Amino acid sequence: MIHLPVEIWRYILRYAIDCPEFLYIDLVPKGRPTDEATYWASERTRNALRGVCSSWNRFLATYCHRYIRISDIFHDTVPPASLPNATRIRIDECYCLHCNTFINDHVGLISRFEHYVNSAHTGTGATTWRVEIVDAEMNDYLDVIALEPSRISNLRALWHWRGDLPDNIFSAGPPLSIMGTCADDLAKMKRLDISKIKSIHIHDINQTNLGVVHFPNLTHACLEVDLTSQTSRNRVNQVFDWLEVHGKRLETFYWIDYLSEITNSEVDKIWSLCPHMRRLHLPLNAKWTSPPSSHTLQLLRVLSFEQLSPDGYSRLPVPCSLCNHSHAGVVQFSHYLPQIAASGVGRIKIMALAWHQMFEDDNEHIFCFWTQAKSHAIDVVDISGLTFELALVAYLEEYKRRSVCK
Repeated sequence: MIHLPVEIWRYILRYAIDCPEFLYIDLVPKGRPTDEATYWASERTRNALRGVCSSWNRFLATYCHRYIRISDIFHDTVPPASLPNATRIRIDECYCLHCNTFINDHVGLISRFEHYVNSAHTGTGATTWRVEIVDAEMNDYLDVIALEPSRISNLRALWHWRGDLPDNIFSAGPPLSIMGTCADDLAKMKRLDISKIKSIHIHDINQTNLGVVHFPNLTHACLEVDLTSQTSRNRVNQVFDWLEVHGKRLETFYWIDYLSEITNSEVDKIWSLCPHMRRLHLPLNAKWTSPPSSHTLQLLRVLSFEQLSPDGYSRLPVPCSLCNHSHAGVVQFSHYLPQIAASGVGRIKIMALAWHQMFEDDNEHIFCFWTQAKSHAIDVVDISGLTFELALVAYLEEYKRRSVCK
């Protein structure tokens, strides 16, 4: 019998447990990454393969805890010693009964987390962490991790969704290529090597001067305007001033704005400022204007929202053009599908849509939109980039797996 070299078997095993959708860097903005299903599926594969033989068990054991939720450390289901070996860390908040007992003791929680982080180095001293991706909901926990630069020296993607980033991030200077941060942090970003940043998501934009820092190699951008502030033309103008500088290099431009009025001529201006753009998201109040025939647009990202009357409270009963039913929700640009198809756009992504959740909820407007888009040869995909058909297959496979395991 011919035996494969150990190196070949290890390559095959690494391929079998690979999870590129979750553990690899993807420069294209997707919004807040929360779908962990692919990772846990790869973990089930890894654990099954560990039972084949002792050598496979030893090798695959080194890939344990590639993804860690900080809440799991507080729950004692993941040892703190695993932190340095994680590829991805989610600094999440938990409101279970166990964690709620500490909710009024914020200082105590931070102290406990500092103990966990420091205990990860017990016996080995300071070590360089492997973590490349951090999704941070808790400022203080991120601050603790960033206290030691070696913990974030490999950090390439940082999504931060609440408040200002800790100063330790900027003083440590990790080699970030992807950042999600609030607009107030822009000035501090000059302390980073911004030539490495290729993808950025800036949220809570109000009267911030977006031009305070220039990103020379930026190719993907998401600008999210503060929802609570008053509508201001200055806010729209500063976005266009920013595009004057960065637009020519952009392949992705997502502009999330629920309030500002955008004219047709301003939409046309986006086409000229971003000639190489392949993915676009327009403000809620924008109307669709077709790009020039030379444009490279492939994907349009849209919102799904509840229809309201002008007073902002009662539902606006607009009948669906497909089923003639007055849906509570509507998808942005649903009345422009023929024009969008004529523009050569072959794919529409609905922001925050996860197909596997639609199978259990009441979302007729989504399926009516999907049906109409299909009639124009447009694929509708969810936040993970899955079509309805692919998501349905995955859903049924998972349902079958769970049925067998019962």
